[in-house]
Amino acid sequence: MSLNRLGWAVAAGFVLLPLSAAVMAQAEYAGWAVTPGVSISQIYSDNIGLAPRGEEDDEFVTELDLGVALRREGSRTRARLDYSLRGLAYWSDSDSNDVFHQLDADSVTNLVPERLFLEASANYDQRVRSRSGRTGDLVNTGVDRTDVFRFRISPVYVHRFEDVAAAELRYSHDRVYYEESDARDIDSERNRVRATLDSGPMFSRVGWGLSFERSEEDFDDGSSVTFQSAEALGRLNFTERLSIFGAVGDEQNSFEQDPSRARPDDTFWRAGATFRPTARTFTEAYVGERFFGTTYGATVRRDLRDGRLFADYTEELRTTNDIDVTPIRDADGQLIFDPETGRPIFELPDLFSGVFLRKRFSAGVSIRRPKTNWGVRVYDERREFQTIDQNERVQGVIGDISWRVLPRTEVFANARFEESTFVDERDREDTLFTTRLGVSRNLGPQTSASLDYLYRERGSTDDAREYRENRLTATFTKIF
Repeated sequence: MSLNRLGWAVAAGFVLLPLSAAVMAQAEYAGWAVTPGVSISQIYSDNIGLAPRGEEDDEFVTELDLGVALRREGSRTRARLDYSLRGLAYWSDSDSNDVFHQLDADSVTNLVPERLFLEASANYDQRVRSRSGRTGDLVNTGVDRTDVFRFRISPVYVHRFEDVAAAELRYSHDRVYYEESDARDIDSERNRVRATLDSGPMFSRVGWGLSFERSEEDFDDGSSVTFQSAEALGRLNFTERLSIFGAVGDEQNSFEQDPSRARPDDTFWRAGATFRPTARTFTEAYVGERFFGTTYGATVRRDLRDGRLFADYTEELRTTNDIDVTPIRDADGQLIFDPETGRPIFELPDLFSGVFLRKRFSAGVSIRRPKTNWGVRVYDERREFQTIDQNERVQGVIGDISWRVLPRTEVFANARFEESTFVDERDREDTLFTTRLGVSRNLGPQTSASLDYLYRERGSTDDAREYRENRLTATFTKIF
């Protein structure tokens, strides 16, 4: 985007912010809470294009972030919308000037009290098309990324048969669009139906559940993926803390496969146990058999007095666009962590149509205290692609800490080390190290400033893929 267009976008933002503030009272009267905000950052990078050593170009960048948050909590409807317009002006290379739109919204409407609900969500942001190229954040130039728009609408019907059972019927329709023409072939549309019937409080000793799910996803390149499964589950509760369960079912999946892969339709089973040794501890583990072989799963969760300890292992079939429904990175390009589970959301695979088997392990601890918050997490994800006889792996550790040194001043730091292999480059392995140090100061009511330093280094068996970057960012933020 040219500097002239960027200037017009910035000017429009400054006009819209006061208008948003002016209508805030009326919006709140109508049940909406509107919170506009603006932040401006001055950035210096000594390697803005993440080039190999000896080819670096430094750059000053001015960033303007204009945002608005809308919230509604009504008796029948809950809705949330967060929108941000990010403008980047490069001092030396004005051809790199750009504006990014980012939207995250969802709502739940109770159409029939306690029976029929309508859920909807929409998301617009940016993602890297290939992990094997330059994978910096939005500030870096030359990154192979594309805008992606996702939306979902899902009516849900629930019914309780008194204390005997509870039923749920859910239908969802998803669409995923990519902006870049090279990625448009994997735009997709998905329709999913899921029905469940679970035992009620009457079955306190022996519980049971029945479920059926069918998902059909059609890609614009002409390929399609179908997942279908039916399952019956039984659970025996020995005590309030210990139970065992078993499940049997049948899956009829259909998708393109490499001839060396096992056929994706077969019967399956799993058996496991759930143990709650204390009120704040939950553990569950199982072993089973599916068409691809023996399968495992486990969850450990411990709520501490001032934090949480967790570990989790899952195996599941996914498509690229199925994962893409969930945003993976924040505005600064850092990994997002699920606030409920503390688990990291992993690096997205390259864009392609088809199916892969994802085996994911994560574990960590997070502590929140009056003046200090910290956390450490490890993760290991393996992907077995079904259309080709190739796999890839991402594993690493990430830690973060914040310390309120004064009533209005906080010091923060985080670091990440990651090792990766790539499906399109079998003989290549990369390591990525990132660390961030900073300080933020509350200047007054809803006004703050921060200064942070970022260092990242990628090593690779391919020397042309290696880079280092030092970046300094000063930011001023105002929430209205």
